[in-house]
Amino acid sequence: MSFFDFLNLKDTFSRMRSSSGIHVREDFLLILERERARTDRTGHEFSLVVFGIGSATGSIQMTTRYLETAIRKRARNSDAIGWFDDHALAAILPGTSPDGALKFAEAVRQSAAPRITVLHTTIYSYPTNWIEQKGTACKASDEVAAPGGIACSLVAPEPELAAQQLEPIFRRRFPFWKDTLDVVGALLALVVLSPLFLLVALFIKIVSPGPVFFKQTRIGYRGRPFTFWKFRTMHVDNDASQHQKYLSTLISSGDQPMTKLDAERDPRIIPFGKLFRQSCIDELPQLINVLLGDMSLVGPRPCLPNEAEDFNLWHTRRFDTIPGMTGLWQVNGKNKTTFKQMMRYDISYARQDSFWTDLKIIFKTIPAIIVMVREQLAARRTASVESKALASAKKVS
Repeated sequence: MSFFDFLNLKDTFSRMRSSSGIHVREDFLLILERERARTDRTGHEFSLVVFGIGSATGSIQMTTRYLETAIRKRARNSDAIGWFDDHALAAILPGTSPDGALKFAEAVRQSAAPRITVLHTTIYSYPTNWIEQKGTACKASDEVAAPGGIACSLVAPEPELAAQQLEPIFRRRFPFWKDTLDVVGALLALVVLSPLFLLVALFIKIVSPGPVFFKQTRIGYRGRPFTFWKFRTMHVDNDASQHQKYLSTLISSGDQPMTKLDAERDPRIIPFGKLFRQSCIDELPQLINVLLGDMSLVGPRPCLPNEAEDFNLWHTRRFDTIPGMTGLWQVNGKNKTTFKQMMRYDISYARQDSFWTDLKIIFKTIPAIIVMVREQLAARRTASVESKALASAKKVS
């Protein structure tokens, strides 16, 4: 490290220290996370305004001092000011719309204008409709390209004043162990299970005309849609409206048990399709999704686009991690739980995923499937006995 690098590093650490109500970066990002969680619960919007220090003319020290003063003049007691990164000061504005944030940014710029002639400003707002294929909650005429999706240009013609989505800020790099576990695990499973793949594919081809695989759009990490693979267990061109209606009811009620629609006789299911579904054999092609990086071995179940559209804001925290083939919900009761319980399992995993948690879930998956199959077979036998008894009673009468 050169002497000048050392001075720059020292200067950076000096600026990162909290002083006079300016939060250091770590504290500021924690406040930002807390504000997002508060909005998830209350629905009250907030905005984040980021002022780039490095883009201003003059020395960084002087620019920082003038900018701090200008922000403090315009900030309310409820606002939080801090370092967004090494080269940007920012303000979190609770209960402030993108329009209000734009006015705040312009006021700060005008206040600092005598001293700072050039200042790059970025406005983020939350919540926004960030599922990619849904577009945006902004007016269509105001759409502009922005990192991570669509943003609103609002009334400001300057690109740097576009209100952007906050979600990309919270994107994270997944740990090395998760990528390694996914790739090694998926490759190993594909090799070991390849004979089963061939047998199931051949069987489906024989018993039901149509493709072997069922492909569907699902929603993944941070709202990104992807093509989801399964073995086809239903006849082609079946009506999906009943399933969509059922999911909407589950989400709106929250406490209704998540009984599968195919628990009873379902004419949409192909021969032995129910066995494939109960044993999760139909899920095995998702190993391809794992290798493609769309899914992980462990994570929340990837939901349908129409399902995600019905989610409450706090439900979307399950998208903070990559979806998986199995997960905390699947090994903790799955269809015995309610929709709210499933969401709490998913969000709990998204917040606390770890190598040991993933291993535990993987090792619990096979026993959980065996228990589920046994319970469903027992329920089926009971239903059959009751049906025969009822038929006998009718004959006697």
